[in-house]
Amino acid sequence: MIMNIGIWINGLFINRGSGGEIVLAVPLLVAGAFLLLGWYKTSRTFKPSKKQPRKFILRVLVINYFILYLLYVIQDIIYSAAIDFMTLPGIILPVLLGLFVTGFILSWDHELYAGFFLLAWYGLALFGTFNYFEISNRGPHILFGIAILIHGILYATNPYNKKSKSL
Repeated sequence: MIMNIGIWINGLFINRGSGGEIVLAVPLLVAGAFLLLGWYKTSRTFKPSKKQPRKFILRVLVINYFILYLLYVIQDIIYSAAIDFMTLPGIILPVLLGLFVTGFILSWDHELYAGFFLLAWYGLALFGTFNYFEISNRGPHILFGIAILIHGILYATNPYNKKSKSL
């Protein structure tokens, strides 16, 4: 997973190009997350409950997406043309960042709400990409956002969010 972040840094800051290497690095992220899950399951002195591995893998992935999102925002600030924050596209971009950060923070204790924030992020990203050239010109939010959409769905439909009925 560190190699994946290194590939993103190389693609966004050092060898800026088409971004193809960033897309090809996505399997590294998933493989790294599942290798960490294997380590998590075997390094525990007790057997983890059913929900612990699921929460662990989701947290590892959301932490990685948070780091990659921050790299993308820093790259956008450094290399992209300034955007007018008094226009709707200029308002949408900070709102997208706010929705993602809120979803990230809520993912630790309130997964259901985090799912709704991440789903709202993807909906707003779709709206902005299809309606405003200023946003669609800044990167493939729809493609990179698919992972955030899947996270939102997994958090919102988490079977462990429901309270168990006491007898």
